[in-house]
Amino acid sequence: MKKVDLENLTVIIPCFNEEEVIENTVNRIKYWCEFRGLDYQLIIVNNQSSDNTEKIAKQLTDNDVILINQHKKGKGHAVKKGLIKSKFNNVLILDADLSTDINHLNIDWLNNNNSIVIGSRPLGSEVDTPLIRRIYGKVLNYLIRLIFQIEIKDTQCGFKFLSTNKLDEIIERLEFGGFIYDLDLILACKDLGFELIEIPVKYKFNKNSSVNILLDPLLVFKDLIRLRIKY
Repeated sequence: MKKVDLENLTVIIPCFNEEEVIENTVNRIKYWCEFRGLDYQLIIVNNQSSDNTEKIAKQLTDNDVILINQHKKGKGHAVKKGLIKSKFNNVLILDADLSTDINHLNIDWLNNNNSIVIGSRPLGSEVDTPLIRRIYGKVLNYLIRLIFQIEIKDTQCGFKFLSTNKLDEIIERLEFGGFIYDLDLILACKDLGFELIEIPVKYKFNKNSSVNILLDPLLVFKDLIRLRIKY
């Protein structure tokens, strides 16, 4: 059973080759949490980085910031390992470059039991995202809504917030490590009867994104089929 408190938060940051941004991101999150007086835990999950991400992250650890390594490649595997290590029921998942900033989190959501808040670019805004990526995202989310009968307009945004006393049950359901892991998480929450809440966010595109739109669609299509069988 995870620790229950009225003002606590675990933040999970999956990292793959984030040496240029990780220090700024950790400092930004620490300042945000401390300014609001939260009891917080920041989990950096290094996912097979080949640069200095691990070295820099080690230097940033303290009583509130921990570094763990996930040697099984894939953002979904990194997030799942972070969830396993979470000591709180309130969990925020963010991209390492803070393409969607932590400032979108409303502390009134803390301990809003059994809900998932999903950041949405279509409801909000995007900055500097190439047209082909926007088109790809719209097509993918149209297929997802059609196949899975959910109304979420943006399942793939890096901003996800969980408030739940069923974290262990969610972890047991997660199995996808690749790009489609976000949908696996959302469907797991839906399967457990969670409230699904979509909020507008401002997204700033990072040109160093590790998502390869020329190759990933084939893997995504395969995973969509597997997910449809699962749910």
